[in-house]
Amino acid sequence: MPDKALSPVQQLQTVLVTHRRSLSGLLLLGVLAVTATLGMRWMSDPYRFPLDVVEVKGEFRYMEKSALQTAVAPHATGGFFTVDVDSIRAAAEALPWVYRAKVRRIWPATLRLHITEQQAVANWNDSGYLNVAGEAFYPPVGMSPEGLPQLGGPDDQAGRVLQRYRDVSRTLQSLAMRVTQLTMDKRRAWTLHLENGVELKLGRAHPWQRLQLFVRAYPSVFDGRMADLKRVDMRYSNGFSVYWQQQDASEVIAKRDT
Repeated sequence: MPDKALSPVQQLQTVLVTHRRSLSGLLLLGVLAVTATLGMRWMSDPYRFPLDVVEVKGEFRYMEKSALQTAVAPHATGGFFTVDVDSIRAAAEALPWVYRAKVRRIWPATLRLHITEQQAVANWNDSGYLNVAGEAFYPPVGMSPEGLPQLGGPDDQAGRVLQRYRDVSRTLQSLAMRVTQLTMDKRRAWTLHLENGVELKLGRAHPWQRLQLFVRAYPSVFDGRMADLKRVDMRYSNGFSVYWQQQDASEVIAKRDT
């Protein structure tokens, strides 16, 4: 049996009920929005949730905590919910001796900074250092690491120079030789110095094959004579020239190929 058609009065009542429900829903949403806004303003008030403690964690060998405090102080403002942790992190990581900074809120009133200090593995050019990732950083003059190798080259080649230093050190370790300096010049030519002051000029073309030639020649040419050796120029097609402490040059083999 078909549904009975609603009378005009019933249709009007249905429309009014629907509108009343929609209006109630809109009013509820409005109340919730106002409540949320007022709640956010209330929580954002730094006087209601002030930061009472700023903790600094980490091991510091070369960085001064006072420098860190000076750098982050202008950004450690506001309350627990409003403090800008990203700007604090950026300010901390802008310091030369800071490798990484983590910033956390600890309820109810603590801001904690965990600092990872740069680990210098080499001196870089005139006044900088390289970290373990081969990134150059330039701290102010002060307490500094000792006993690091001296590496040099264009800043955009820092990572490559550090990796080559590691490779060369492994290669010469079998001869009980320690590399103290490795430099790439503007022409991309390589020169290294050993702990005893001996200089090896490897040049630009095939420098690492030339280093292997030095290693192969060591037993017959250099073993037992390293104290008398001054410089070895490996920039030759099929050989090298040897400079001894008491003379200018000798044992020149083949034509130089820089």
